[in-house]
Amino acid sequence: MRKTVLLFGAFLLLALSTLSGQINISDARATMLGEEVIVEGVVTNGSELGIIRYIQDTTAGIAVYPGTGSVGDFPGDVNRGDSIRVRGTLKVFNELLEIDPVLEYAIISSGNTLPSPKLISSQDIDESVEGQLVSIESALFDDRGSVFGVGNYSFTTTSGSSEIYIRSNHPLVGMDIPLATVNIVGIVSQFNTIYQVLPRDENDIIIVDNFFINSTPIQNDITSNGFSMQWSTNAPGNAIVRYGLTQNLGSELIDNTTGTDHMVMIDGLDAGEFYYVQVVSDSGNSVVESPKGYYSTASTSTGTIHVYFNNTVDANFSAGFYPSATSPAEVENQIINYINNAISTIDISMYNSNRVPLIAALTNAHNRGVRVRFISDNETANLALSDPKPPFTIIRGNSDGLMHNKFLAIDADSVNDSWLLTGSMNFTEQNIANDFNNMLAIQDQALAKTYRLEFEEMWGSNGDAPGIFNVKFGSDKSDNTPHTFMVNGVRIESYFSPSDNTTANIAKRINEAENDLSFALLTFTNNTLGSSVFNAHQRGVNVRGIIDNISDTGSEYQFLTDRGVNVSEDFTTRSTHHKYCIFDSDPGANTPLVITGSHNWSAGAETRNDENTLIIFDEAVTNIFKQEFEARWCEAQGGSSCTTNLDDINETLSALLVYPNPSSDFINLEFALESKVDVTIALHSFEGKLLRATVLRNQSDFVRHNFDISNLNAGLYFVMLKADNRIYTHKLIVE
Repeated sequence: MRKTVLLFGAFLLLALSTLSGQINISDARATMLGEEVIVEGVVTNGSELGIIRYIQDTTAGIAVYPGTGSVGDFPGDVNRGDSIRVRGTLKVFNELLEIDPVLEYAIISSGNTLPSPKLISSQDIDESVEGQLVSIESALFDDRGSVFGVGNYSFTTTSGSSEIYIRSNHPLVGMDIPLATVNIVGIVSQFNTIYQVLPRDENDIIIVDNFFINSTPIQNDITSNGFSMQWSTNAPGNAIVRYGLTQNLGSELIDNTTGTDHMVMIDGLDAGEFYYVQVVSDSGNSVVESPKGYYSTASTSTGTIHVYFNNTVDANFSAGFYPSATSPAEVENQIINYINNAISTIDISMYNSNRVPLIAALTNAHNRGVRVRFISDNETANLALSDPKPPFTIIRGNSDGLMHNKFLAIDADSVNDSWLLTGSMNFTEQNIANDFNNMLAIQDQALAKTYRLEFEEMWGSNGDAPGIFNVKFGSDKSDNTPHTFMVNGVRIESYFSPSDNTTANIAKRINEAENDLSFALLTFTNNTLGSSVFNAHQRGVNVRGIIDNISDTGSEYQFLTDRGVNVSEDFTTRSTHHKYCIFDSDPGANTPLVITGSHNWSAGAETRNDENTLIIFDEAVTNIFKQEFEARWCEAQGGSSCTTNLDDINETLSALLVYPNPSSDFINLEFALESKVDVTIALHSFEGKLLRATVLRNQSDFVRHNFDISNLNAGLYFVMLKADNRIYTHKLIVE
């Protein structure tokens, strides 16, 4: 923003130059705020920066924004290289001087040569070049080796530091941040007191090193005692990997085979442990190094994954896999069971809690000697955490956004007792008993340790008491956890917001979808993800989606429906509180996967909130979520027959004993098995609607299982047992 104090000479200059109505941009920048100006210049950006346009003549540059009161369709078809004449009012918005509103504009000519970027140092990014196209040489990004998402990215040159800004739906979103030295071209803008450079696309980030690492090193071949690191260089060189338990590293492996594609296997590591790794290549003339990354080996935990929903699913779409529970009571009881079975530690980060039984279970765990640490949001009611206040320590954050996480990391130091519980469900009666939600329980030490690491960054210490002066929430956090895990043969990726570019990683998976893509979301306002979904639809992917809050400011609902994408409002009386997306779930798909967690598809979730997200590459988990989606999809559109067809089920009453029958509170199920198998027990209404299901793992010989039916209305039901590719049903009368 330029100073508003004007000298007498400036008034005289303005009076002389406006006799013809049009002035140069430099003079316009010296005009009083609120005055009308007419300027002409070449447009230096297009839609990659949104609806704002920057124009420049030989004297200066300025932003043009079609704010309230603008007429016409600006920017319409105004593109980079157009020469335009604009009449509008001078205004300052967040310290950026702009013409806003646009009262009149005309395209004079198109295809003009853009002004040559003005070569400046990072120290020269200030008011004198605001609105102009500039170039900064020999810069290194602080976050090199990561990927661009939405937000600010700092860079350093020999003269100092500054930053670029990437908006939603920008061409750079999802691209690797170069590991090499670069020249940066962009338009100087301002947001409050911060001057920023706005690159327009990948051509504005120019690598200048002769020898460099092409992209972020990739971790592969993860086992309990090692993993491989793979990377490429633009020219031949050798391959070196440095690694260790601390950032001092300490160990080194060298492969002197010369080439551009490099792979080094690190072995002899400990299971479920985290290692700092740096890859290096030497061309003989130059040595290039990656930043130090953080990576995990596979744990030797069981890797058991349980999927829970608090509402029914459609078992017609089962490929032999079923959820472990499908009712509110079962889900809450399972959470209490995990808490009750905790041995030493429970770290819980939960947005909102009003379910007294869950907090009572945590209190009981604390009283028997389990260390319970609790983080909640600082603006929600959290009624179960007060009056009386639990005996364990609680802290609250975040002051800028929401502490929106939903996870428990239990016994993270134990190989076989560690559990991670996460999903979309808060500890509230509304979320558990009414809204549509999901929860996963994963028995894996590496994942539990990762979530504990994220917890302790917010907690501010690794001890019993929080480090009050070290707590970090929202944008204060850093990307300090491993992201890739192998859990009993299943690849799982973990991301935390806002530090880990979660949106870019979700967009990457949407862009890779081949056959089908289905999502159920409370909120969908993220432009980048909206464009990715539309692009998937355009390339022939079968897209379906449920969006609950279609009236949110900036909702993608209208954008997608206007373009023929098959998305639906939730017409039920409940809220679709999920935040999941299913990819390639149809039979025969190459890479079925599910994304779930606390992260809504919104700008706040990406840039301000504390959020957690898992990407699970597994056919079974994907199929279970597909059953949930199909039930919600049918109901969301007002379906009245969202049921399971039992006509073809083989009813062999002698194979399954159910007693007492009739009953009103519980039943026993007895059956015999010829081999060790997983057994699914499901309860259906008489019409065939799945009411709940549970999975008994690794059962053999004679099995007896107690099933709670106390919350069922009187009537006729079916109990279904599936084991060893055979299905048996038994009628049940509830009194």
